[in-house]
Amino acid sequence: NMIDEISIQKDYFQVFKLSEKNIDGQRYQYIRHFQEVPEYSKEIVFQSDNPVTCKIYVIDDGDHSTILLAEEY
Repeated sequence: NMIDEISIQKDYFQVFKLSEKNIDGQRYQYIRHFQEVPEYSKEIVFQSDNPVTCKIYVIDDGDHSTILLAEEY
């Protein structure tokens, strides 16, 4: 959904950086979605019992989208 919600031209290469945030003793999932050209960034935070820390790449060639963990790239 975050890719579909981009209101500017979408780059073929999208990045999602996931990390854990602790706010007032509560655990939260933090997601930063960004692309470089044209520059775009959006962040969301929501409560989670099991937050994940990783970086995910989404590559769209026009016909298919490939989703990879950063270490698989």
